[in-house]
Amino acid sequence: MSIKQNNLIFDLDGTLFDSAPEILDCLKEIFHKNNIKVNNNFDQSIIGPPLKDTLRGLVKEKDINKIDRLISDFIKLYDSKYCYKTKLYKNVRETLEILKSEKRLFLITNKRLAPTKIMLESKNIVNFFENYFCVDANDPKKKDKTILIANTIAELDINPSNTVYIGDTKGDFLASENNDIKFIYAGWGYGENIDSAFLHLNDISELV
Repeated sequence: MSIKQNNLIFDLDGTLFDSAPEILDCLKEIFHKNNIKVNNNFDQSIIGPPLKDTLRGLVKEKDINKIDRLISDFIKLYDSKYCYKTKLYKNVRETLEILKSEKRLFLITNKRLAPTKIMLESKNIVNFFENYFCVDANDPKKKDKTILIANTIAELDINPSNTVYIGDTKGDFLASENNDIKFIYAGWGYGENIDSAFLHLNDISELV
């Protein structure tokens, strides 16, 4: 199968990078450091939303006021240690290299800019992308994926009918649907199967 659309927008965590092990280890370390117990088990199902939303779903009500401290601890530890350890999924680099010669490639992620840049550069895939963008709750133009995709399409003169978003979660699907672009489900990622996706992939190499 060869993807016909010329504009391919990729998610990061659970699509290009198998980042769950390092994110979960980092979360465990900061919760242990702060002596905070969590509501839920740590597993890959929590990967995807912005960090603050993830932490809100983990901490008990009595510890909600400690979220800012947890965020600060996570950022320091993850950016200095764990994000460097994160591995690409099988066939990612080879597939991106092939696609780059024929398509426009972009990346839009809920991950913060600093670790996104580190991960893309440390694994030598940053140059495959025409540009990459991160959700930023403090920026109205980037506060969620729906808005970020819309602004990216408008500012970079991307034709929505010739565009797909490749991701692994319901949030990725909804952001695509809200922008009238097709969604390709990355079946190797962390989200549950999305029946109404345009395509379902078992391996990223199926894009070429």
